[in-house]
Amino acid sequence: MLHSAVFELRQHLCCVNVFLKFKQSLNETESLKINVDETKVQLQNPKCIAEIYVNKYFTILAGTFSNLIVDLENAAFRISIKDVQLNDSQNQKEEKIAGQLNLAEQDVASVLCSNCKTTLVVSKKYEKIREFPSGAIDVSEFFCHHGPCFKDVLVPGSKDLFYGFQFIVLNREVIENATREKENHLYCKRCLRYLGETLFNGRAAKLWCDSLRLNLKDNIMDIFASSTQSQIHKLMLKVIEETSLPSPEPLLRNMHFTKVLLEASFPDRLSQYLLVHILEKHLPVLRLEQCEEELTRELSTNTRIELKPCKAFKILYRLIASKDEEAINNNDEESSKWPPLLEYWQQDINILKMKISPFLFSAFHKELGQNINVLPEIYRVNNDDFLLSYIFY
Repeated sequence: MLHSAVFELRQHLCCVNVFLKFKQSLNETESLKINVDETKVQLQNPKCIAEIYVNKYFTILAGTFSNLIVDLENAAFRISIKDVQLNDSQNQKEEKIAGQLNLAEQDVASVLCSNCKTTLVVSKKYEKIREFPSGAIDVSEFFCHHGPCFKDVLVPGSKDLFYGFQFIVLNREVIENATREKENHLYCKRCLRYLGETLFNGRAAKLWCDSLRLNLKDNIMDIFASSTQSQIHKLMLKVIEETSLPSPEPLLRNMHFTKVLLEASFPDRLSQYLLVHILEKHLPVLRLEQCEEELTRELSTNTRIELKPCKAFKILYRLIASKDEEAINNNDEESSKWPPLLEYWQQDINILKMKISPFLFSAFHKELGQNINVLPEIYRVNNDDFLLSYIFY
């Protein structure tokens, strides 16, 4: 009966917004009753009963069921609560991006293609490892002082490795023999895996870490140490880190709206953009990701459903793909232009701009597209073709 569920916990308003997604359209269901008591939300149709217990986290105030919306496979409503017992410690302490570089100065290592494991950079000792400016930092402001040719400092030597958020920068010459270059895009010469792009007129190479592996002391590993945080979670934390305002009040930090323009250049050398508006950070939620088989099959007896507490980013987003190539070839100027909204975001100095790998970009967009399904249509689509969704962690 039930496919997934999200309970948004609004502690300061003493209420919960409930979003339910069912396996089939409610228009095709003979009947569905939603009953609420102090300990649970009960869903009942002629064939089975599903009970969602929440008494471990809060007490429902009976008779406060309101704002019911039913739309195809979705239902949404609000309930008032008291005696909240959900641990909210994460709101009190800023979470940092986990995972350090697996390489230290004087280590001897080689760099491999993650797809075919061919050697991209032969084994060598790295004498200098430094952080590369990324995120909101302008390259020209990365140093306390510099001369007119400061960008020369950012071109690594043959035994140097610079790193940023999910990328490394190497001297172009060290990967010359193992890569192919086309229009400043770099590919593995053996399997044609997209690796990254050239910088500084071809003098350096920016390589995405999800296309690389490190061979250190005959152990093949990721460039950055593994952690419990997913790459998407790290991306969100990076955005928050770059845009957060200092405040002693967690509620003010979490309600501060953040806009970020994500850009990715794909293996076909075309760009895509995600306009992301973070409405809420670290929102406490109870979640049923997807009912297991014993929950989804039709039962004649009661089914007990337990929710998992987690956090969420609530996000408005819009995907803008590359310009219409056919329109460009036909000299159709109107059709080949970027949308005005994209140009506005690109020019707004208050909006963070980040370029990320196409693989992370696609995974992020896919997860947003999956998580949107728990919301009724009336909540999903907003002005200017923005969609509302979540990133859970």
